[in-house]
Amino acid sequence: MTFPRPEVDIHAVPSDFDQLVDWLENWSYRLVLLEEYSLVDLRSAIDAVASAVHAHRAAFDRKHTGKQVPPDRVDALRIILSDHAWFETSVEQFWWFFRIVARDDHGGHRQALGQYGRVLAEALRRHRGDERALETAAGGPSGGPDS
Repeated sequence: MTFPRPEVDIHAVPSDFDQLVDWLENWSYRLVLLEEYSLVDLRSAIDAVASAVHAHRAAFDRKHTGKQVPPDRVDALRIILSDHAWFETSVEQFWWFFRIVARDDHGGHRQALGQYGRVLAEALRRHRGDERALETAAGGPSGGPDS
């Protein structure tokens, strides 16, 4: 039985945050299926994800600092801001999984790194949905041009 492998170029980092989440999920999935990415490629890809998560958080938080939201959306904003803090921790964990692969590079560790990437991508996708719902309720787009 063969597994479908999503087409993805690990070197083609999208500038749009939502597309980056898809890109992360796709190369992570390929890693689970034991794609032979080099450690340099994996390090660069994780660095791109980390930079995008940091930039996303900064843009969203800057835009929403002191901004009024509808009373029924205050809790949603708190969750989104909390997610941003948790995603910083998630990026640290992603690096932790990478360091394990870099120290002892074998299929099981690569699959664990890929699975973590898939979980992170799914959490980011859900988070973006929450941000869009908040922005719709507040009457504007979320984050920034590449959020």
